[in-house]
Amino acid sequence: MSNRLRYCAIIAILLATLAACTTSAVDSEFPVPVVDKLPITVAVYFDQAFSNYAYREQSPGEKSWVIMIGSANVEMMRRIFQGMFQETVELPELPGLKFPVGQVDAVIAPEVESFEVRTPQPPQYTPDGTQLLRGVDESTDRFTVWITYRMTMYDDQGRQIASWPVRAYGQTPEGVMDMFGPDEALARATTIAMRDAGAYLSIYFEDEPRIREWMREEGVSNRPAPRKPGKAIRAR
Repeated sequence: MSNRLRYCAIIAILLATLAACTTSAVDSEFPVPVVDKLPITVAVYFDQAFSNYAYREQSPGEKSWVIMIGSANVEMMRRIFQGMFQETVELPELPGLKFPVGQVDAVIAPEVESFEVRTPQPPQYTPDGTQLLRGVDESTDRFTVWITYRMTMYDDQGRQIASWPVRAYGQTPEGVMDMFGPDEALARATTIAMRDAGAYLSIYFEDEPRIREWMREEGVSNRPAPRKPGKAIRAR
C-alpha cells in the first residue's frame, strides 16, 4: 500500500471512530498566570450556561459528538483571576439584579460566545494522483479548535464598564492522534485553545480601553501605556 493510500485509510478510520459518538472531557488543570496583580477585589459570576457548557455537533447520517468544557471553563477562570487580582470572590447569582455589591470593586461575568471545531481532513487528489492544495493546512490529521469568550465587567453599582471578546485557537499536538486516539486529540486541542484564551486575558486585560479608563478613574494602574497584542491573538 502506498503512503498516500495508507494515510487516507488512517484518516478514514479515525473519522469513522469519531462518528460513532465521541465525548471529550477537557483537562481542568490550568496554571496561575505570573503577572502583577491589580490591587482590586473582583466578584465573579459563572452562570449555568458557562459552568455546564458542552459543544455538540452531528453530521447528517452520523452520530453526534460532544466536547464538555463547563467545569474546565470555571477552573480556568478561577486560576486566571487568582493571578490577576488581589482578591476574588464568587457570586451565586448576578446581582441584577441586586446591585450594589458590597466590598468589591467590580464584577466580571464570562460566557462562551462561540466554539468551532475543524475535524481531521484527508488530502484530496486528482485522478492522476496529484494532491490538490486548496489552502494552507487543507489536509490534516489534527483537530483545530476556535473559542471566543465574551467578558463583561460591571462596577459595584451595576453599571457596565466593558464587554469585549477574547478569541483563542488550539490544535492537536503532533503525534497525539496516533498515540491516544480522537477523544484525547480533541480534548488536547480544546485545552490548548483555553490556555491561549487565559494567557491573552491575563496579559492584555488592562489594555482594553474602557477598562483603562475605569482604572484611571479609580486610581488603579500597573502600567503607564497599553501594549500591542502579540501572538496570543489568533485569527481564523
